[in-house]
Amino acid sequence: MNKAILITILAIIAAALPAAGQARFGLRAGVSVDKLRFDRDIIDSNHRLGYSGGVVLDLNIPVVGLGFEASAMYTYRNSRLTDGTRSFKRHYIDIPVYARYRMALPTIERVCAPLVFTGPSFSILFSDDAPSGFKNSKTYMSWDVGAGVDLFRHLRITATYGIGMSKALEYIDSQYNGPTVHGKDKTWTLSAAVLF
Repeated sequence: MNKAILITILAIIAAALPAAGQARFGLRAGVSVDKLRFDRDIIDSNHRLGYSGGVVLDLNIPVVGLGFEASAMYTYRNSRLTDGTRSFKRHYIDIPVYARYRMALPTIERVCAPLVFTGPSFSILFSDDAPSGFKNSKTYMSWDVGAGVDLFRHLRITATYGIGMSKALEYIDSQYNGPTVHGKDKTWTLSAAVLF
């Protein structure tokens, strides 16, 4: 998809959504890992793939629990080739757009509200250092699914699993008949957002 068309569509959506329901803005930061583990290994460089930070628009529509979320994120990814011998860095602008269901339980909603979400994430590459013989795709799309919790209505903690829908990296070698797809990203992202 042409970058200008994508950005125009997302800008129109962002402008129109606040009029349809209750909108909140916020800041989000997160870390991406290849395996979701809740122990000290998660901070090991072998598991850290990158980090992200940016702004988020959260919209509740007039149907109990339903809503949308859109973000504009700077994302850094440090990826390793499957042979484990080489790594490369990629810098993206990510634009995830999610449909969300928030479980508003009457007695505890003000303190804790679980939620689930899913939707596409569009990535635009603006810098990389791909190894010789490899080429990063300029645009990339993944489909994300996730779950989390809203705490005290202002702090949102989430875990998201992103499944690559398009190729992120090609291996180019004259001995093959054209480029072959090296791989598609599959990552966990742990993030926290403060909503105002």
